[in-house]
Amino acid sequence: MRGFLRLDARADSTVPLRDIERQEDTVLRALELFDDQPGVVLADEVGMGKTYEALGVLAARLHLMPEARALILTPGPDLNMKWAKELRAFSDVSRPMYRGFAGQSKAASTLAELVATARETRITIAPVNIFAGSRSLADQAWLLSLWADAQGLAGNQVAAIFRRYREGAVARVDIEQQPFLDTFEWSVIRPHVRATLRRHKQGAGDGSLDALWKREAYDGFANQRRVDDALMDLRFRLVGQLIPDFDLLIVDEAHRLKNVDSVRATGVRTIFEGRFDKALFLTATPFQLAVDELKQVLSLFALARSAPADLLEQAQRLLDDVGDYKQAYGELERVWSQADEAAISDFGALFSRDPRLEEEPADASLRAVVRCARRLLALKSERIEPGFRRWMIRSLREDKRVYRRSHRPRLRAQGGEGVPFMLYERFIAELFREKSRTHKAAVQINMVSSYGAAREGALLSGERQALLGGDTEAYRGLLRSVLGALSGEQGGHPKVDHVVQDALEAVARDEKTLIFCARIETLHELKRRIEAEWEKLLLERWRKVYPAASHGDIFEHEVDGKRVDGHHSRLRDRFGRAQDALYLALRERYVGTLLEGVSVEGAHLERVIARANELLRQQRVSKTQAERMDWSLVKRCVEQAVALFVRDGVLAGDVDPEVLRRLTDARFVALGFDLVADDVEDSAEGDRTPSWSIGAGDAALVLRREHLWSYLKAPLLEVPPELRVRTVERLASYLVARNVPFLPDLLAFAREQGVDVEAVESRALSPVVDRFWTTPRGRPWFELLKRFLAYAGKLDEERRREVLDDAVRAGALVRHTVEGVSRERLREAFNTPLYPMVLVANEVMQEGLDLHHHCRRVVHHDLAWNPAQLEQRVGRVDRLGSLVQRLRARQPDTTLDVHLPLIANTIDERLERTVRLRERWLEFLLGSAPRIEEYGLADEPPKPLPEAFAQALRVELGPVAKARPPSAG
Repeated sequence: MRGFLRLDARADSTVPLRDIERQEDTVLRALELFDDQPGVVLADEVGMGKTYEALGVLAARLHLMPEARALILTPGPDLNMKWAKELRAFSDVSRPMYRGFAGQSKAASTLAELVATARETRITIAPVNIFAGSRSLADQAWLLSLWADAQGLAGNQVAAIFRRYREGAVARVDIEQQPFLDTFEWSVIRPHVRATLRRHKQGAGDGSLDALWKREAYDGFANQRRVDDALMDLRFRLVGQLIPDFDLLIVDEAHRLKNVDSVRATGVRTIFEGRFDKALFLTATPFQLAVDELKQVLSLFALARSAPADLLEQAQRLLDDVGDYKQAYGELERVWSQADEAAISDFGALFSRDPRLEEEPADASLRAVVRCARRLLALKSERIEPGFRRWMIRSLREDKRVYRRSHRPRLRAQGGEGVPFMLYERFIAELFREKSRTHKAAVQINMVSSYGAAREGALLSGERQALLGGDTEAYRGLLRSVLGALSGEQGGHPKVDHVVQDALEAVARDEKTLIFCARIETLHELKRRIEAEWEKLLLERWRKVYPAASHGDIFEHEVDGKRVDGHHSRLRDRFGRAQDALYLALRERYVGTLLEGVSVEGAHLERVIARANELLRQQRVSKTQAERMDWSLVKRCVEQAVALFVRDGVLAGDVDPEVLRRLTDARFVALGFDLVADDVEDSAEGDRTPSWSIGAGDAALVLRREHLWSYLKAPLLEVPPELRVRTVERLASYLVARNVPFLPDLLAFAREQGVDVEAVESRALSPVVDRFWTTPRGRPWFELLKRFLAYAGKLDEERRREVLDDAVRAGALVRHTVEGVSRERLREAFNTPLYPMVLVANEVMQEGLDLHHHCRRVVHHDLAWNPAQLEQRVGRVDRLGSLVQRLRARQPDTTLDVHLPLIANTIDERLERTVRLRERWLEFLLGSAPRIEEYGLADEPPKPLPEAFAQALRVELGPVAKARPPSAG
């Protein structure tokens, strides 16, 4: 396989060789299963490289069948983009994993694009939500017209049908003149009409337009819901006729299709029945709340051309076996919890000498344990493990119990803060007493999420206007009043206060935090509170420089509608304004980086200054640049003068030819190193000649070898020339952003160096900035930029540009997922070592995205009833090549911290107990060793199972079956 597929091509020190080999074994195992089965579930735990494994399988199939086609269904548009990028990365010419993907894939975003792309491209990528997208009235009219024409109905009959459907909102169309989906002409559609209508009549059965017409005639078309459902089926049937056959169907996050009645699942089932040969489903959670969900996944395999006729019967037998297994495991738990310590000890000794458990103990309590254990081992080895291994490959993080650390603080509202919760409990109690038709759990979850979520909930926000009975209405009114007086900025909510404080403490340690919550108002409240508290901390940092300063003294603000600058904004603008010598302090000076080794002293210095002034007088600039010294022009004129002398042999130096070409280019002084006019660096444009000149002191500042970027010249070498200026400019802007505490740290150091921080004279501060990076105060900032350059160096040019223009430019401490920004852009921003330090995310971020590069902390602010959802969340940061893995390579005691803050005596505690009980069974069934002691809810949890026995019970689903003790007889 390595002759054409190299999964190790893009591996680095962060991804161990054993993981690459495991991925290769998974690809080989999937191909082996395809010999006998129509489908395979890739069910590795989150973050173990299922995407790479799936692309490896795809590469192998296409390598063997060069004319074959494949379709990748993704959860949504952002994941569509991610898969497209991964396919490009797979065939990247610098480190190709499979060259055959180059130019062979294309993404689609609509049903029409899916059909058109699939007909012309080998690999089509499409989001599964295109099947649930809105159906335009034009499409509905076209489909109904198609059906009516095929029935041979008279014009007045068709008119009567259209009058009833949607109360005449749509009219009959000429299907031969109007394209289907605004794309496909009648010549394309016509050959497929008869088969489409036949499949619609047979497949939709009583729900077809034919059955509706036969049963209810014209009146049936007044039922909009039923007609819409029938037209949806007809639409899917026609699309299914238009698409080509696929060799391989890949479905990412396949558990999204677990609801058999959803429009998405219906669309997939209807369109692709009989149109693919093999299917590969990716999901870390093949079942989330119940094992029966697996049946829906296997039922989709039954749609494959290669599916055996009894596949659904096989699936049902497997589920029946799981039911027996679950019952047997429950019985083992029961007898184990009742066994005394002597029996437990005796069982451990018995199993160590007789792993088949053939002995029949004399002791009654031990005999009960042995009989349950024997039955469980037999079920596992004879039915469960073989049954799952036919369909599923799942690798586990064997050491995750070692490095994952859960924190479950029990929070209590103290004093007056407890009043809203007491009122809320009384309100809920009254709802129960009145048997009110309210989803009380959802209402309670609002309250433990935030006061804002409680206020905006339907019961309190006014959406539910009907008066409740007696005391219930009184409590509602009182609760509205109390919560209305509590704004998010005031604090007082125990969980919000705790999470805000925890995130800020992590920021102080230079650690990122990923917070998950389901309530939109809570997302907003957390972001507002973290930003507000961070600004207070920033103010205290500035006060180390200006002890008596107020908030307005430091930060820009408005008075009577006019902008008033503070210390921060004044200094920020000076670092970015080319008319101030501080402009040089954060810019790359090329004599110290690209022209390293070139010595400019004595007479050579005089000649450089003279040549620089000649170059300056040749420029045509704006009025401001002509009248006031412009340090961007000073810098470039001096640098080009040096470069020209190197080129002409006046100055000695070993300079890269491409660098020398750029620095001596006639456009360099006007446009900068990238030689293009852009939005990142000042350009010299105008019709005036500068009236000022460059002196020896000015040139000395440009020629200083020791400055920020000279310390970073090694990682800068990895930056493409076209992005070098953009990288420097974006990072310079980042450092002086309002939320970034670089400036107060710098000024504190400058004051220690004797600089007057009230006046801040540019020429006095500039050399201090150049020294700052090697000092104890400055070293952390230098290391931060170094880490960023190392991270950015692993991105392709497109992604690097996105990161520079979005994440680095924004400089926001905290971001959330309701900003109107795509998930992909938030992912790119959070994965840098720079801001944002906190990402407050809802459900859209808990699947399919990697957020692991610089984060090892997850907070479940809002719990979910589903343990699989919590695991998906943690999986955003627990992945191959993650920060926690890199740190553990140097510090083995490093942990991945998972925080579950719980408000005591509320639904939080019930939610957590429910989740743990569900997690116990699902983890065990999917390959983990049973840990009875971890899930005990009594005051004294049961003793753990003997380790050897617990390991023998593990269901091994990995790509390579491991040797196990023989099963019990």
